[in-house]
Amino acid sequence: MGIIVFYEGNNGTQNIVQTVEDIPGQDFKPVQNDEIRSLKLYGVRPGCIIKVYDSPDGSTNDDFCIINVKRDSPEYTVATFERSYEDEYAVVTFIRNNGLDGKVSRIKIN
Repeated sequence: MGIIVFYEGNNGTQNIVQTVEDIPGQDFKPVQNDEIRSLKLYGVRPGCIIKVYDSPDGSTNDDFCIINVKRDSPEYTVATFERSYEDEYAVVTFIRNNGLDGKVSRIKIN
């Protein structure tokens, strides 16, 4: 079972806002709205897809970011939701409107 930790600061810094397991089918509002700026993955399963949205209902007409886990890692940091990139562990896709860091209002995990 992998763990996903959402942080108030970029680069997995400042306060932990929320911690969840990587169980598929999750769709929730974070415990604190408009706080999350980054996350860390601890042993999260390959194929896990984490989506963070600016929109409280998960609409794709505002900023959103999709993190697709390719390989598990003991610890992996997604430093910002406002950059698209790919490495050996993840594909991160950011769809920009007016910025997402610190504005996360909905999270989906599959």
